[in-house]
Amino acid sequence: PVAIYSISWIPHLMLNPTPNFWEMQREILFYHQRIGSSADVHPYCSRWYTWLLMLRPVAYFYKTTISLDESVPVVGPPLPEASAKVIYDVHAMGNPILWWFSAVAILYAVWVVAKSAIAFATVNSATSQNPRIQNFELQSLGIYLFFTLNWLANLLPWMRVTRCTFLYHYMGASVFAVLALAWIVDRWLRSYHRNLRLLGVTAIFLILLAFVFWMPLYLGLPLSPESYRWRMWLPSWV
Repeated sequence: PVAIYSISWIPHLMLNPTPNFWEMQREILFYHQRIGSSADVHPYCSRWYTWLLMLRPVAYFYKTTISLDESVPVVGPPLPEASAKVIYDVHAMGNPILWWFSAVAILYAVWVVAKSAIAFATVNSATSQNPRIQNFELQSLGIYLFFTLNWLANLLPWMRVTRCTFLYHYMGASVFAVLALAWIVDRWLRSYHRNLRLLGVTAIFLILLAFVFWMPLYLGLPLSPESYRWRMWLPSWV
């Protein structure tokens, strides 16, 4: 990764040799340290520990009209709430059900890895017949470890970032949370237990239903004020 990152700078440095590579890295670092993190910097700043629950998505566009026939104003403030009949809103947010299910899935993966590590640490290599060792599904543990390490590698560096950050900075880590959920649901669907298969189908159905329900906020489709409020499940989403 370090080599690839360094090589990617070559075209830029050929056109702009000054400042050099190391000076650019220093300036990038100091730039991010200088930016604050309060609502004065940006109203939709969010800290890394809020991303797992999607507490503060980012509103990109919000306009109101009196009717569907009226063209959407590109500039200017929205109409007063009392006179607004149609709302056009674009939010940078995930599918809430998929997001929260994946949060549970990745936390479960972290718990499995932590529990397994503790179990391995409490027995020595001579006790290979220990039931705790025999019962480990090593292949599954390896997959959980893959999800956990990559999720943490993409999330934990943001702990030290003091500048204003946004929900979309979680996207790299969210990939592995969603993968963890997909793998768990796949195991449910392949299970011999009917209840687990039903649980897997239900999870998929709820995720698809949520995608359709929140689609107007992804695409900026017209909504009535009531329909808009139905989709704002948390006050911090507004």
